[in-house]
Amino acid sequence: MEKLYCIAMEKEAIQIAEKLGLEKISNEIYRKENTSLLITGIGKQRTAISLTKYICENGKPDKIINIGYAGSTILEIGKWYCVSYSMNYEWEIPGEEKYDMLDYGFKKLDKVDKLEEKPCYSAECFVTDTDLEEECLFDMELHSISILCDKYDIPLVSIKKVSDNLSFDGYYENLKDKNIFELTSGLDILKD
Repeated sequence: MEKLYCIAMEKEAIQIAEKLGLEKISNEIYRKENTSLLITGIGKQRTAISLTKYICENGKPDKIINIGYAGSTILEIGKWYCVSYSMNYEWEIPGEEKYDMLDYGFKKLDKVDKLEEKPCYSAECFVTDTDLEEECLFDMELHSISILCDKYDIPLVSIKKVSDNLSFDGYYENLKDKNIFELTSGLDILKD
């Protein structure tokens, strides 16, 4: 069973690759046996292109795991959450369901029993203000991964660690706290 980890940035991916004992194959891919890691790049478009290219060149993985940071409305900074649904934050077209692209990308993601589930909205830029009042997460890649997993029937699990509460300044201030920006504890959660 091939597992593919999709991670946005190299600085995030290196932590995961080292913990899993993966070898660097190219600038974007790490691999060992039937576990691979793809650095997708930041943003929905780059992620869609990177993951599509990976699938075309390497075949469809049996499972995709997305690990990364997310901003949040009011959720606890430094805490892990499991994403229940992924929505497209900029999807607001008259006559269409807001945030939902109902043809693909709206199936429920796989659950991680140890973690509280929250929805995640993927945006093209850093979200610092929203009219959403629910407890939710914001990232810049997951919805593209979710669409492709839905289209190609690939199970997807996504866990996000809260880096800030919709604050650019808070994000950069929190970078000083290594506990907030370590990701390997996510692998321990997934293992159990």
